[in-house]
Amino acid sequence: MKLRTPAYIFIPLTMLAILLTFAMVTPVENIVEPGFKGMIDNSIAHIVAALKQGVVWAVMAISLVMLLIINAINKLVESQKFQQLTEDEKAEYLAKKKKGYIKNLLSSANQRQTKEEEEAIIIDHGFDGIKELDNALPQWWLSLFWLGIVFCVVYLLAYGFTDFAHSDVEYAQEEKILNIKDSIWAVENDITIEGAVNKFNDPAVVEQGKLIFNTQCTLCHMEGGKGGIGPNLTDDYWISQVNDSLFYNIYAVIYDGSPTNPQMRAFGQRGELSGLNIEKVASYVYYINQVEKTLTPADGAAAPQGELVEAWKAKN
Repeated sequence: MKLRTPAYIFIPLTMLAILLTFAMVTPVENIVEPGFKGMIDNSIAHIVAALKQGVVWAVMAISLVMLLIINAINKLVESQKFQQLTEDEKAEYLAKKKKGYIKNLLSSANQRQTKEEEEAIIIDHGFDGIKELDNALPQWWLSLFWLGIVFCVVYLLAYGFTDFAHSDVEYAQEEKILNIKDSIWAVENDITIEGAVNKFNDPAVVEQGKLIFNTQCTLCHMEGGKGGIGPNLTDDYWISQVNDSLFYNIYAVIYDGSPTNPQMRAFGQRGELSGLNIEKVASYVYYINQVEKTLTPADGAAAPQGELVEAWKAKN
């Protein structure tokens, strides 16, 4: 007769497994911290967030009751089996029990069933000389199996009739958190036209501006700003003139849109680009207009549109 897993081991481990399962599906704002400490801090944050959910406590309470019932049944079965043992088998079993579960578990690592034990549990069927033993399933496995079924039912009910672990609700919550973070970042780090600096002479900023331009602006202005639906940005003709400075004029048009061309949308006002990104794009457009070669229809560029602005004509 084998020793069963004590309640003080399998009940806490099963309860911990349930809690960790809930922790994995409970959304939290991750703590940005590398290494082992970051992993531990994030795990603790998930567990704390799970413990704040009422459904978690409900499932754990139901699970604890079920585990106690299972433990009581196991005790009854153990008592019945013990009564059927011979005196020698009873003495051997009591000696094992006195030794302790942990010590028996460690010592069993290099033990195997005796021939008599195998013959006692062999099933009377086989194939090609291969026999099957009627080994009992481990109690921890059976406990997790039944608790998994309970968890599945509770989870489906919670998903269908509450906001817990619901993907749409979690998405909305995450979006709200990110929007708040973006708003805080914009207040603390973003800039307006008064704080913008022309960085056309910084190759890294120009390259970053080019990447943003290629993503947001080439649909109308084409690659390199040569113009298509939108005007050619490399020549000296300008449709919108809202500022005396060429750089700040470019920045203002990107941020607020064009007062004369409704197709040029307000990237800044609409929140599509931050002030810092608009600064990068404006620096790039200034660079291709003032430093690089002016593209003409002979180069495949759009014809000039707007008015010639002499003050912005000279190339640097």
